[in-house]
Amino acid sequence: MKNKSLKRFGLITNNTIRQILISVFSAVIPFLVIHYSSKMIWGSFVSLFLYSLLAVQIINWGNKEYLLRQFSMYPREIATNFSENITTRFPLVILFSVIGLFFFPISFGFWVLIWLLGRYLNHSVEALVLYQKKFNASILIEVISFFVFGVTFYLLKENISVYILLVLYSSYQLLKGLLYFIVFRSYFLMKKAVVKISFFKASFSFFVLSVMGFLVSKIDVYIIEKFGDTIITADYQIINSLLVFSMSVATFVYAPFTKMIYRNTDDVIAKSKKSMALIGLLIVPAALFCIFFIVEWYLKTHLPFFFYLIAFLYIYPSYVYGLDIVNLFKQHREKTVVKYLFIGVIMNALLSSLFLQMHWGITGALLGSAVTQLVVLVLFKSIKN
Repeated sequence: MKNKSLKRFGLITNNTIRQILISVFSAVIPFLVIHYSSKMIWGSFVSLFLYSLLAVQIINWGNKEYLLRQFSMYPREIATNFSENITTRFPLVILFSVIGLFFFPISFGFWVLIWLLGRYLNHSVEALVLYQKKFNASILIEVISFFVFGVTFYLLKENISVYILLVLYSSYQLLKGLLYFIVFRSYFLMKKAVVKISFFKASFSFFVLSVMGFLVSKIDVYIIEKFGDTIITADYQIINSLLVFSMSVATFVYAPFTKMIYRNTDDVIAKSKKSMALIGLLIVPAALFCIFFIVEWYLKTHLPFFFYLIAFLYIYPSYVYGLDIVNLFKQHREKTVVKYLFIGVIMNALLSSLFLQMHWGITGALLGSAVTQLVVLVLFKSIKN
């Protein structure tokens, strides 16, 4: 029993380290740009960044969560499900590369394709990494690819522009994707891989809830990018990323055991929910303490205590209702999750826009998101199993 507990702790630790590294590397990039160039460069790059994020959400149609359920329920068909998934979704990479030509200069088009292709390869294996617990291999890939990016960025730091940053960032994404491809090449190179259009219908609920979840946490950034200047956009995009990372820690903890959550009883899941809620009370204040120093010392942005109180209300609900979502997946009630997250997206968009129009700045944008998270929490907790 002791060895089993140690093994579980080790899995949680490895996956948490992996996810932290991914998030830290992602967060470090804007700091590098701001330090060696300017907030203006990063603020201008954010439009490309936001386009890529939304495109990837659609390219990842029913990828991780849908496949994790399929892997857990049909372990003998893992290779088939994976190959059908990647083959069917690949045309979306080409589609959004073409669409990008209408929003950005033609010279950016090729690098947007490289960016999306790298992300496609990277995200395609996420379900395999989690299901097979290949956390150490993932950590090595993340470290190697970021090291190459960091060295190259440093060598070119005197010449950083939006275009050079796009080239570097896209190449970084492709390198990482290719390394994942090498590790899982046997799954990518299956001879029987076919396009299966029915996959889109089967995974539609997972796709919609993924997009809804993304928009719930990011719609305020899109609004800021639309109505704010490049400096405000640069600051808020970084702050939002730090806050969303703090929310994601809850997922880092239970993600390695998604398979067991699907197979366990309601009593076990109920105990897990209580544990996650208590863990959140420890993690969220510690995370906000770190974010405070990053914002004050590095971004040189002074925010009132009220902002961090709102931030707590924005982050903490995800620790309370996260496992409710997984439990609903288990019960094949994805439509309920989609409905509640859709309500959250609409609320977030309306409230954040309203508070921005009232000149409440980034505090107002975050307040709209916090109120939305509390409403979503109440909705999920009102469900009767």
